[in-house]
Amino acid sequence: MKIYFPIHLDGGNRGCEAIAKGTAILLEKPKEELVGLCRNPKLDKRLGIDEFVSLWQYPLWLKVYNKFYCKFKSFIVKDRCRFIQICFKRHYKVFLNKMESGDILFSTGGDMMCYDNNEVVYTNDTVHEHGLKSVLWGCSIGKNNLTPEKIATLKRFSLIYARESLTATMLKEELGLNNVVTFPDPAFILEPEKVDLPDCFNKGNVIGLNISNYILGGFDFESPLGKDIVSFVETIIYSTDRHILLIPHVMWEGQDDRIVSRMLFDKYEHTNRVHLLDSTSLNYSQIRYVISKCLIFIGARTHAVISAYSTCVPSVALGYSIKSKGIAKDLAMSMDTVVDSKNYQQGAFMKSYDFVDRHLGELRKKMETIIPEYKENTYGIRKVLRELSCK
Repeated sequence: MKIYFPIHLDGGNRGCEAIAKGTAILLEKPKEELVGLCRNPKLDKRLGIDEFVSLWQYPLWLKVYNKFYCKFKSFIVKDRCRFIQICFKRHYKVFLNKMESGDILFSTGGDMMCYDNNEVVYTNDTVHEHGLKSVLWGCSIGKNNLTPEKIATLKRFSLIYARESLTATMLKEELGLNNVVTFPDPAFILEPEKVDLPDCFNKGNVIGLNISNYILGGFDFESPLGKDIVSFVETIIYSTDRHILLIPHVMWEGQDDRIVSRMLFDKYEHTNRVHLLDSTSLNYSQIRYVISKCLIFIGARTHAVISAYSTCVPSVALGYSIKSKGIAKDLAMSMDTVVDSKNYQQGAFMKSYDFVDRHLGELRKKMETIIPEYKENTYGIRKVLRELSCK
């Protein structure tokens, strides 16, 4: 029996790296039995993902053919939904056809179901038609994210592993699903990997700051939240002796954290109080080690915030979907530590930071009490998977 991961993508999003590695550890299977569709094997090998999962890439000629095929179809097929389905079929057909009787599809990606109808729906519906089992792995989804297509495919999954209780409750109460279990995100079990720290850690207390165009509403700081982040940086520089370390976590084209991080760094580099981590050269666990040394962490990317939580660093989560509130709730964190970036109210960012700053000792102590057992609970998914494989 092999497990296939069609939506691994690549470690350009360090969250995808974390999911792949954490999942492999939980599954306790040799990498030959774990097959991930990968669009950047060179990067994934540098990050060490290939030590956990067998990476499979389409031959170059097939990628080129698929690209031109979809371009050609775009002139003929005017129905957008049908066109997207055609492209998904071209992209995933060969990979999914590798699956044999007894193999299982794992649909990863965390909050992929929070967005438009996408490849999660297509890949699950396809393997369901072939009579194969599928697992929605470590997911988050809110009621407002549901569509008829998503509801139908959610009912087709053999198992849904929700990574926080808000998602699990919604799926059970709104859809009446009985194939849902709840365990922490698989990334929680990864250990930090020691690396040389940036020099700012020798100069004083460091606030880690991870920002993205998702929470800013674009690659600038013109939104209310963007303006509040700039104001926050200036407050730290001119009213405290703390340093800010900008920590990019996703480096994909179109959502590259390095772009907005570089903008802030360039603006305040002259103060010698704002610094930029070279995340490109670090893997997920190495970035986790850097985050673990911060006094406070503020993060837009869920798996960056998970690194802070797992190492008991008091944190502000800049959320844009149900996952942020759900994980914070399950860790008994006050909702004052979560900023709703999609329905942002002016001043909320500084309010959350001030709350965390005032309760540093209390928050750290609470996490030191909760986190060990919370991490250990993640391994409970093993029993569920054993039962699934026997059905």
